[in-house]
Amino acid sequence: MKKFTLLLTVLLVQLYSYAQDSFNQKFLEANTLMEESMFNIALPIWLDLSTQQPDNHNVNYKIGVCYLNSGNEKKKALDYLKKAAENTTANYDPFSSSEKKAPNETQFFLARAYHINYNLDLAAENYTKFKEKISKKHYLFNEVDHYIKQCENAKLAIAKPVNIDVINLGKSINTEFADYSPVMSLDESTIYFTSRRLRKDSSNYFIKDVNDGMHYEDIYVSHNYDGAWSEPELLSINTEGHEATINVSVDGQTLFIYKDDNGNGNLYYSSINNEEWTTPTLLGSDINSDAHESHVSISPDENILYFVSDRKGGLGGQDIYFCNKLPNGEWAKAQNIGSVINTPYDEDGVFIHPDGKTIYFSSHGHSSIGGYDIFYSIKNEEDGTWSTPINLGYPVNSTDDDVFFVTSADGKRGYYSSIQEKGFGEKDIYQISMTDAAEKPLTLLTGHLKVIGETETPADAQIVITNNLDGSLIGIFKPRKKDGKFSIILEPNIDYHIEYLAMGFKKTEDLFVPPVSAFTEINRGIELQDVIFGDDKNALTYLKGMVEYKKLLASGTKISLLDENDKVIESTKTDEKGQFTFKNLKPEEYYLVRLDEVNNDFADNAKVYVLNDKGEKVMLAVKKSKNRRLFKAMPNSEINKLPLIEEKDTETITKTDEKEPKEPKETKEVKDKGTSSNTTLIASYQEFFNYNIKEINTSDAKLIELVEKAKIQFNDSKKIVIEIEASASKVPTKTFGSNEELAKYRGEEAKKLLLKLFTDKGITSESVTFKKIKSLVQGPKYKGDPENKETYEKYQYVKINLK
Repeated sequence: MKKFTLLLTVLLVQLYSYAQDSFNQKFLEANTLMEESMFNIALPIWLDLSTQQPDNHNVNYKIGVCYLNSGNEKKKALDYLKKAAENTTANYDPFSSSEKKAPNETQFFLARAYHINYNLDLAAENYTKFKEKISKKHYLFNEVDHYIKQCENAKLAIAKPVNIDVINLGKSINTEFADYSPVMSLDESTIYFTSRRLRKDSSNYFIKDVNDGMHYEDIYVSHNYDGAWSEPELLSINTEGHEATINVSVDGQTLFIYKDDNGNGNLYYSSINNEEWTTPTLLGSDINSDAHESHVSISPDENILYFVSDRKGGLGGQDIYFCNKLPNGEWAKAQNIGSVINTPYDEDGVFIHPDGKTIYFSSHGHSSIGGYDIFYSIKNEEDGTWSTPINLGYPVNSTDDDVFFVTSADGKRGYYSSIQEKGFGEKDIYQISMTDAAEKPLTLLTGHLKVIGETETPADAQIVITNNLDGSLIGIFKPRKKDGKFSIILEPNIDYHIEYLAMGFKKTEDLFVPPVSAFTEINRGIELQDVIFGDDKNALTYLKGMVEYKKLLASGTKISLLDENDKVIESTKTDEKGQFTFKNLKPEEYYLVRLDEVNNDFADNAKVYVLNDKGEKVMLAVKKSKNRRLFKAMPNSEINKLPLIEEKDTETITKTDEKEPKEPKETKEVKDKGTSSNTTLIASYQEFFNYNIKEINTSDAKLIELVEKAKIQFNDSKKIVIEIEASASKVPTKTFGSNEELAKYRGEEAKKLLLKLFTDKGITSESVTFKKIKSLVQGPKYKGDPENKETYEKYQYVKINLK
């Protein structure tokens, strides 16, 4: 019996020794991981050790700290830290596995856990207790009062919450993985964001960051079509390392990204070129440094660049800096944005609004309620100073970190990433509707540029905007490739000249944007209609054809398009199906095609067909000579209406020398011009009306300027051309019986007034040509809501162009 007892004792000692060795080894491993800030990898080890020693206050402390440094489980820290705080010591040994007590700092982290869980009184109480335990030399001594102040700020903010609705962008965008840092196109139809998801092709399945065990950051893009987000696509600029979204320029042509660069965070940009993003390039000047740069945003005019850096010489840890663009296009030396924005604490997530003067950023300082809060400040355009930052309030801001916030052009919606219990993953992307936020006084021009016959927007499509007053360039903008959508910010009180260009097509519009006091969106409603080239009446068309020789498809055949003088306009080669395409043809015009580099028999007997969109034969080019075939260009819609050619018809080659009829030269010129006149715009005036108001303000500076320029034009050429466009909304009018009559009345009154003003200036009525007045009734259907004047009054106007 004694031998058995001795053997059992030896076995228990060996098991205890093995367990202790295992505990010590795991303790050392988890402790080392925490020293390297790998909290999420250390956490499961500490949780395992806590099952072995549940009353070990040190292990409970370690678990609490790991949870506080987690992505979406910070609230779990509270119970472990409460237990750890029961037994603390000032003589704490952080490296000893035999240490069972927790350090005095546990009180601080317990206060942080209460803070994050919105137990603000207990948080402040524990911050105070912690401060009483430490000396002024302690590294946290100067921080404690700041955290106590955050608790006070939080109580005030929670007592007066802002009115918002928070909407998850849905499973099309968000996954079980971390999705965050959204940046939006100006019209909110395109979103770029960062994700740590498994790629669709699983190419990153085994590629994970050793620091946290997660997939490396990738950049994705999704488009909103008719209210639904498309499946996100992986951008081609991603590598096996970290790439993260930061911002996108207002015109959507430049994407700013962050790359880790082996721990030295740097800022890059990529530009879109032929619908492909270029290889990311480091931002120049001294924007990137040996320090850590984490965020960047550019002003709408692209002349000021704002970024975040923790370089030496700042006011705190991370500060916001800015650079001005030099005349040579390079960036000037970086300057600190100043103490109004930057604090002794960290700032991050800078975003400049499309209005160019409102800056959003995140800060640990100012009136933060906990961690990073989102603030905004407005720039005084006269002296360049910034207003005192204002906290966006609770629940936009929480007691945890709130960073990477961007807003819509009207300032009524925000986009950010957040950790919420009902989300799809660790972090999800959300939209905030800020009901009480004031609208930004901006005008947003949106629309679609399309070319009939093209499935996508041509690569050369662009919108060129100049100032009608002095001809200066406002900007060149690119529409979206897939559907031609464009969004452009227009400053108020400017007369714009707009050119829409694609594939050699051109249309022009003149648009005066009146002074505005709130956000206005012009969706091609009162001023413009969607730009669609290729309509039946006056747009250009294209020819889709096919060459056959002896019942065989003639692939690789060179074919040339000739004008009526036998001059080559364009040459191409048929594809493997014997098909070819010529673009930029004028409808109702006659063209010749010539087969080149072929023998006489081929030239004489080959057939050239015109095809419809389905590739079916609908027209046979008429043979005019041995190697010339004639056809009449038709709009694509008309070609598709033609009956298919019977097979027997293809055997006959019609020969004729009869001259085809030509349109009168004058008619042709009008058609070439399209709906827009090529006459130079000299001056423009637009008057907006309240309900039933029809009088024009004759003291308006723009109208006076127009009359003065008409006088100059009369003195120079004795000829004046006037265009009048008058519009009424769909709000019922008792005075005029119908909105159509109101619009006509406004146009006629404008004409009468102009004749009077011209006569007063000595301009004879015989020298003035009035084009037919354009009367419009536009806008949304009236809903019996007269208080919503802004909804309807923008459709109540008269516009006068002097040419």
